[in-house]
Amino acid sequence: MEDKIEHARLLARFKLQVRRQLDQSVDLDRLVQDAEYARTRLAEIEDLAEDEELLVMLLTLREILVPRKAAPAATADLAPPPKAAESRNYKFGARGW
Repeated sequence: MEDKIEHARLLARFKLQVRRQLDQSVDLDRLVQDAEYARTRLAEIEDLAEDEELLVMLLTLREILVPRKAAPAATADLAPPPKAAESRNYKFGARGW
């Protein structure tokens, strides 16, 4: 229950901040229900925002509302391991090699 209230407060504060600072409106219902709208609208607001608090709210909402696209597991498993860059071994200090 507490999380739902905090989530609602975050959405309300976000909507009000966007209205005050950018003179734009955000459809909260679409923001919550439509991931593509959320992704697009949050990106637009991010480009226009100049306030740190607004950006922090935006990043928090993006983390909650926009699912991250996972890298395809099959192609990651088939890729050859990256070659280790040759580096110096400083076991005994900089002069020890």
